[in-house]
Amino acid sequence: MSYRLLLFIIPFVSLLGLSACSPLEMLNATVSDEGYTSVLNKPYGNKPRQSLNIHIPRQVKKNADVVVFFYGGRWQYGSKDEYAFVADALTSQGFITVIADYRLYPRVDWREFVQDGASAYQWVAQNIQKYGGNPKRIFVMGHSAGAHIAAMAAVDESLLAKGTKRPCGLIGLAGPYDFLPIRDEDVKRIYSTAADLKNTQPITFVSKGDPAMLLLHGEDDEAVKPGNSINMAARAKRLGVPAEVKLYKDTDHIDILISLSSTFRSYTPALKETADFIARTVCK
Repeated sequence: MSYRLLLFIIPFVSLLGLSACSPLEMLNATVSDEGYTSVLNKPYGNKPRQSLNIHIPRQVKKNADVVVFFYGGRWQYGSKDEYAFVADALTSQGFITVIADYRLYPRVDWREFVQDGASAYQWVAQNIQKYGGNPKRIFVMGHSAGAHIAAMAAVDESLLAKGTKRPCGLIGLAGPYDFLPIRDEDVKRIYSTAADLKNTQPITFVSKGDPAMLLLHGEDDEAVKPGNSINMAARAKRLGVPAEVKLYKDTDHIDILISLSSTFRSYTPALKETADFIARTVCK
């Protein structure tokens, strides 16, 4: 756990008298939903966990830009309901924000959760106009394992139904895009069914014509090395895909996520750089 997050949690737990809350629950306790309305638990498929939450700024502009966010958790845990602080951050910038659940290992393997990410994006592309969003300006975003899922939805066209417009852009926070050889035993099990491990890596699928990329990473990230973002962007740029890498000093794997929250927004400019990237990106 981030040292800076620990410095926050200890006095906050004492203040509120909380003993069993997760760090994310405590972050969520610092934000309100006054700036947006929510449509919860919309199904994008008929399997358990194939659902998403839509968060709409109260002062939403017509044909607003849309961000579909996927959370991390080593592809094994997490819930869309734990990320109110992300909804608060992105809606504060005027974006309709969709936070999607996906099926997890060990109930499914890597093929299913990757497909769930693409299916969630596809549902948004087909339905978001009903909620005021621009179906031509949808960005996929994720942290850690969620950045992997977002990246696969952006670069592997085979995951999308024929005729589906691809995302306008990819925003990755501390994402694993090029993590071979796999060293952690639990992650080895998740990908053990792959006939060729290269096909589990987003970098394998990068090609000319892919969506623009903004890849954000902490220099002190030991869980997912910054080389993942550096290598992904380098390959994209060699193929003519607009790609930017932003590396943050004194920032680890968790710091970059919690810097989206209003409490820790001074840690990194991740939210501002996300908003700036979306504003300047011209969709194909």
